[in-house]
Parts: sequence; structure tokens; C-alpha cells
Amino acid sequence: MSSTCACKERVEVARGQGGSVGSKATISLAVLALAQLGVSADNGAFSVAMSEMMSVFGCSVADVQLANTVYALMAGTFMLASGLLGLMVGWRRTFVGGMVLMVIGEIVTALAPVVELLIWGGRLAVGVGASLVIPSVLGMVPLLFEGDKRKQAYGVIAGSAALATIVPIPLGMLVDNFGFRFTFGALVAASLALPASQPRASKKFDLVGAALASMGLFAVMFGLSRISAWGVADPLPTAPFTIFGLSPAPLIVIAGVALLIVLIPVESWMERTRDVAILPSSFIKSAQVRSGVVAIALPFFYMGAQGLVATSFYQLVVGLGGTSTALLGIVSGVPMLVLAMGIPRKFPQVNSWLVVRCGYIAIALGAIMAAFGVRGSELTSIMVLGTLLGGIGVGMVNSQSNNLVASAVPAHDAQQSGGIQGAARNLGLALGSAAMGSVMLIAVNMGLDARVESMAVLDEPVRTALEQTVYTYEGDLAFSARMDGMGVSDPVAGELIAANREVRANAGAIAMSTVAALAGLALFTTFPKKSKDAARG
Repeated sequence: MSSTCACKERVEVARGQGGSVGSKATISLAVLALAQLGVSADNGAFSVAMSEMMSVFGCSVADVQLANTVYALMAGTFMLASGLLGLMVGWRRTFVGGMVLMVIGEIVTALAPVVELLIWGGRLAVGVGASLVIPSVLGMVPLLFEGDKRKQAYGVIAGSAALATIVPIPLGMLVDNFGFRFTFGALVAASLALPASQPRASKKFDLVGAALASMGLFAVMFGLSRISAWGVADPLPTAPFTIFGLSPAPLIVIAGVALLIVLIPVESWMERTRDVAILPSSFIKSAQVRSGVVAIALPFFYMGAQGLVATSFYQLVVGLGGTSTALLGIVSGVPMLVLAMGIPRKFPQVNSWLVVRCGYIAIALGAIMAAFGVRGSELTSIMVLGTLLGGIGVGMVNSQSNNLVASAVPAHDAQQSGGIQGAARNLGLALGSAAMGSVMLIAVNMGLDARVESMAVLDEPVRTALEQTVYTYEGDLAFSARMDGMGVSDPVAGELIAANREVRANAGAIAMSTVAALAGLALFTTFPKKSKDAARG
């Protein structure tokens, strides 16, 4: 598409029916921000409802982790395809279609009689809906805005996502007073009130690329989500099958990575011969795009890990309810909101990569403090300070990351970049929740298995039962009840409860330390080869 044509379409979209370009663009941005808030609020409601859902369904942390992962799994799987689909059928159609699916998913979530229907019905539908909504939101921004205005618009979208960390406060009150079913029912009404965005059309679609990308992303995220339940190498008893005597989970991840590697030359061929690609070469060849994708993914990786590890600690160890857990969202949500929106508006000429580097350092420090905080059994100041630093870091990185990607490619590809930006978000969220959840659960099982093996005085039936148990991250009361149900004597149970307290603390600390290490490594991606203009983002 020529730059003249793209500019004309941008003006037509912003002008709409008889309004000024500026006012129409502002209204459209408000709609996009509301949509982003609605999508993010769903995750917030699910997070604060963790303990209540475990009580209602009698499920474990692993089930809640799976429900969280299915959402991110579905959203991330189809995100690249949706980025191109929006250009083909129009952003308005993909937006409305995604909102309809999300409303259906919220209804199923609110009414599900069993956790399996909630996971594979409600969360799956919401995830697929989000895979259509998020690229529509991110793809419309380059169509409506340019230069510093685009950077500011992306800041508003990032601020809307940050605002969703504060939204769980009223959602937590709903959960505590009326239950999670009423809470998700309220989200249905809120979703129905969101209006639609403007159209944007193209003619071609890359079926081959869409199939490879979707299967590859699905395999990677699904395999990661099952490692804690199926095993890393040796299969756990819960693994449904084995491959050459090994756990299938890591092999599924490897297969997904292989498909994504194959996708790159296939897309290069599609772009040369068919003039269409779900992953344009401008995305692959640009160092700034690659580094920008890391900057999009890492904050969501941190939030996924923080949401699982910290929320598990708050609710299952400290014993906080939905409202109290949600109130802690203010600590991270306010700096996220202020920095994501404020930096692009007040300092539009700032060096984007300098801001991102400072954000990575803040995330790493916040994760280190959280690693120390989860070693105790109560909420301490170091945990709160770590949450604050993490929020500051996420806000700084999010203020720049989306624009770094969109500004590095031609105008037409910038619109399609909503797909890769959305995929990076959800892949980061899925990896943060699934990978760190797996690290945490594996550490708990390895620690308790080692402790059981070292105990000399154990009745053989009890030893066998303990060796076959797949443990989960849980508080002292829940673990004590588990031991009673297995017939463990009081002295042995007391020793195992103390052991569980120790390995639980180590598991949470290992998970958050891993996040800190990854944030530190991400600093090395913030020096891409770029043009002078790109340095300003």
C-alpha cells in the first residue's frame, strides 16, 4: 500500500461521519482504551477469585493455573493470525466478533457447575475473543496517529491495562460479598456496553502462515503449562501418556518451537510469491522490532509470574481475601498507570531505550524483593516495596514498547504489528504464569519427595501413598488436612508440615529469582542497531 493511500485511509477513519479528525480520533482512542480495560479486567477478576473458586470447586492451584493459562494460550495462539485478519475483513468486524466471544465466555464462567467447564468453555472462549480484540486495539493506533501522538496513544492503551490492576479492588469486594459467579456476571454487562471501533480492510489472507503460527504457539504454551502436571523428564503419575518413556510436555514445547522456526522461511516465500504474510519480513529483519517484542513480553511475563506466585502467597499462606489481595493492586497499579501514560505525554522526546533499561532494572529489583518476601508466612514491607518497584518498572517499559515496534516498520505493517504485539503480550503472560508456576510446583514436589525419602520411620502404606502424591503449593491448614486424610501420624505430620513450609518458601523464592535474572538478561536486548529517528521511538 502506498503512503498516500495509507494517509488517506487514516484521515477517513479519524474523520468518520462529519466530525473533525482530532475529535473522532480522540473518541476512537477512548473506545480502544475501554476495550483494553475490559480485556484486562477479566484477568483481574480471575486473579482475585482464586481462593473462592478453589473452595467452590474443590480444585487446586494447578487447576487455577491451568484456567489462567488456557486464556493466555487461546489468546496468544491466534494473535498473529488476527493481526492479518483485521486487515482483510476490517478492524471493526474482528473487534465486534471478539467482544461477542468474550461475553459468551464470561457467561459460561459465571454459570459453570464444574471447573472443567469453566476452563475449557468459559476461559477458552474469552481467550479466543481476546485474540481478536487486542490486535484490533493495537492495530488501530498506527492508523489513527503518527509521531509523538502515536506514542501518547500507545501510552493511553498501556495505561488502560495498568488501570485494570486497580479494577480488581471493586471486583474483589464483589467476590468476597457475592462470589465469583456474580463477579463474572457483572463483567458480562460491562462487556456488552463497549462500542465498536472503525473499519479497515484488505483482500488477502495467509492460511499457511496462520496454521503454522497457531499450531506452533499453541504447542509451546500448552507444553509449558503441562510441565508441572506431567513432569520435566520422568513422567508424573498424572501424565496421560509418555513418549519413549519421557514426559510429553517438554517434547510438545520442542515441537512447537520447531514449527515456529519453520514459519520464518515459509513466510519469506509467501511474501515474495503471494505478496501476503502473517509475519512480514520487516518484523523479522528489524533489530528494533525484535528488541521491542522482548520489551512487550517481559512486563507481561513478570505480571504473569507475580500474579501466580504473589497471589498464591497472599491468599493461601497469608490468608488474605479477594478484597485485601485486590487492594495490593494499588501498590503496583498506580505507578503503572501514571508512568505508562505520563512519560509519553510529558517527555515525548525522551530516549525510549533508556526508559526501557530503567524499567528492566526496576522489575529485576522488585522480583528480588518479592523472592525474599515470599519466604515468610506474613505480608511484610519488603514484599510491598518489591510490588511497588515492579509496578514502576512495568509502567516505564509499557510506556515505550508498543511504539518501538510500530515505529520500526512501514505504515501498513505497523497496523498488522498489532498481531505480533498481542502475541508477545499473551506469550509473555502465559510463560510467566505457566513456567514460573511449573518452577514453583516442581520445587515443592522435589523438596517434599526428598524429605519423605529421608524419613526412616514411616509405615510402608503411608510411605507409598506419600511417594505417589503430587503436591501443590498450599498453606499449612490445607497441607495438614491432606496429611490427616492420608492417615499420617501426628509426629510425622508435624515434621512434614514444617518441611512443606520450608520447600514452599524456597519454591516461591526460586520462581521470583528466575524472573529477576530474566529481567537482567533482557538489558542486553536494549542496544539494537537502529536509525537515529528510531532511537527516539
